[in-house]
Amino acid sequence: MQCIQYCDHYDALSDRASERLIQVIQDKPDATICLATGATPELTYRFLVEKIQQRHVDIRNVTFVKLDEWVGIPLHTPGTCESFLQQHIMQPLGLRPEQLIGFQSENIDEAECERVTDLIASRGGLDLCVLGIGKNGHLGLNEPGSALEPFCHISRLDEQTRHHDMLKSAGRPVTHGITLGLKEILNAKEILLLIAGEGKQDAVDKYLTTAVTTAIPASFLWLHDNTTCLLDGSRYSDR
Repeated sequence: MQCIQYCDHYDALSDRASERLIQVIQDKPDATICLATGATPELTYRFLVEKIQQRHVDIRNVTFVKLDEWVGIPLHTPGTCESFLQQHIMQPLGLRPEQLIGFQSENIDEAECERVTDLIASRGGLDLCVLGIGKNGHLGLNEPGSALEPFCHISRLDEQTRHHDMLKSAGRPVTHGITLGLKEILNAKEILLLIAGEGKQDAVDKYLTTAVTTAIPASFLWLHDNTTCLLDGSRYSDR
């Protein structure tokens, strides 16, 4: 069953999302939490770091998982998902390198998919998956199409995704990504979907119809039994 919650504004959405993350960590100190990157969750992660530090939340045994990564550029290049999580989560919290399960970005093949999914499985799967919705309706880098790949895979990026804001600082064109598949995402015990930002109205409207379609990969979240969708009500109204 999916719970749709409209928040008054982006800050309120981010505060509510960070509180849920804190609760998951407090309920399960060795939680495995998958994190999306980009502008939508950025404030959520800032609030999360502040609350962990202020409340002295024990995060020594938490493991974070990188949802996806661009292929073909060094990991620590500005604009990669790795550099985003290092800047907003890992370094501010002083986490150990082994507390982040993440994809490599260069010279990768299907063995990299197996490596990451095996590491997730060794921890008993994902306890929580934080997601956003792309302007084209993608979920992670599961791109719209006539069919979707269910498992972790290397994906060919949609033309719209190739112009993602994160890639503006990459310094080179990116045509492929590596991402958890819908199977891994839907196997998470809980999903937190954050909807904010510009240019997503069409994708959000289609998502909210509840129709499940490969044209909007995020729509597959309607098949998950424990998803909470937080929307920035100042931008996306209940209509």
